[in-house]
Amino acid sequence: MTNFLPFFIDLKDKKIVIIGGGNIAERRIKRLLPFREHISIVSPTLTESLEQMIQSHHISWVKETCQKQHLQHADFIVIATNDPTTNRYITENAPASAWVNASHQADAGNIHFPTTIEKGRLKIAISTGGASPILAKKIKDSIEQAIPDQYDKYIDFLFEARQLIKQSKLTNIERKQLLQELVESPIYAHTEQQKWLEQLK
Repeated sequence: MTNFLPFFIDLKDKKIVIIGGGNIAERRIKRLLPFREHISIVSPTLTESLEQMIQSHHISWVKETCQKQHLQHADFIVIATNDPTTNRYITENAPASAWVNASHQADAGNIHFPTTIEKGRLKIAISTGGASPILAKKIKDSIEQAIPDQYDKYIDFLFEARQLIKQSKLTNIERKQLLQELVESPIYAHTEQQKWLEQLK
């Protein structure tokens, strides 16, 4: 079993190549849309919904079977085909420096797409290492039920409070105590948050 270290990575200005034109490629593109300017999809054909998606988001489509030149200079390669020959060709010819996500066989790549929860600044990634996506989703559902609806705004408040506390003349012990109190006794109401910030100022 390969050991994967969890990371949050920034793909800004990274060249992303997705091989495949079906449902898996569609799911991957949805996750990668924030970086769409740097995405190329390589496939002789696309599903109708995927073609509509790449047109609406101006994603580059190379209407060809994957060849070595399509993989050159790629920083992130997504293998999204169900053809064993193509999949093996990609893993054998991918640049050694590239991150490779292999949907057909997790251990054939070196990076996974985890199940994620996002609420504003809060991001939680869940992975079972390819053992059970169903279990990962079950865990996700359990965590989401435990997170209050106001959490995204609350975390924005924590961010603003932390910036003010860092700039204050409080001692390190006092700063840590204030930050701890905001977590132990969360303030969800916007008016109360603003009042707290004004008092600190």
